Parts: sequence; structure tokens; C-alpha cells
Amino acid sequence: MQRFDILSIEIGLHEWSGMACGCGRGADHIPTDFQKSLQSPPPDQTGEGWAEGHAYVQSNLMQPAVATASMVMAALAGGVPDEHRRQLFIVLATLVNGEQDDIADSCLELVRSGSWLLYEEIASGRDVDSASYAFEILALIDGESARLDSFHRVVAANLSPDLR
Repeated sequence: MQRFDILSIEIGLHEWSGMACGCGRGADHIPTDFQKSLQSPPPDQTGEGWAEGHAYVQSNLMQPAVATASMVMAALAGGVPDEHRRQLFIVLATLVNGEQDDIADSCLELVRSGSWLLYEEIASGRDVDSASYAFEILALIDGESARLDSFHRVVAANLSPDLR
């Protein structure tokens, strides 16, 4: 059986070159820069070089925000080095909480379709910050409160003290 790279497939689903990037260029460099970033230690600033200043500028979402959220979700599903998980969840939180409600809602809907990735992060106990960002993102999704409450009762110790 042949194994396929879901990140590459997901990247290929988006017309990156047709999107205006926050840096003023076409957004086609975002997937390349993202993949390169996963091969290096995480940058000091979250999303530096591929998300911050590109998919979003501070809390302002740019045209490639939804495609970037999709790419991050695919990377999380496909497996990323543990040291990158926290930053990827911070980027997702930024995308679903951005100032442009229509874009943020589209990002949240995309994340909703892969919500089990966020639940897995909460339950895993790998990293309290990643779990806490995943929890806060899930709390934004309509219809998730009962499931999220159940998870919270069981795995609250995996979350930051303010969410326990």
C-alpha cells in the first residue's frame, strides 16, 4: 500500500499564487516557507516567515488565511515535530479569532471539520499550551459544548490552570 503525504495534497488544493499575501507578494511562497519551517527549530515569533505578515498581520486576516488554516490542519493530521505543535495551535487560534469575521468564520468552519485533531491534542498530554489553545478553539465552535465539557471533566489536568 502506498502512503500519501496529506500535507502536499492539501497544499495542492489551493490556488496560492492567485491570493494576495500580507507581505505584498503572491501567497505561493507560504506553503514552501511553512514546509521549510517544519524542518528547522521553531522561530522565536510564532508563524514567523510563513504566517505572521503573510496569512495575517497582527489580528488582521489576509486572503490566504483559510488556505493556511487548511494547511496547518493537514500538517497536524499528518504529523509534525512536537516542538512545532504549540506554534501551529497558536496560528490556528489567531486565524479563527481574526478581525475579519467572514474569514475567521471560514477558518473556524474548516477547523470544525477536523475537530478530532483538537480533541486528540487535549487528551494526549503532550503539551499544556497546545492542549489549551485547542480547547479554546473548540469552545468557539457551536454545537461542541457537551462534548467539550465531557472532555474537560476527564482531561482538565492537561490544560493550563486558567482552563481547569
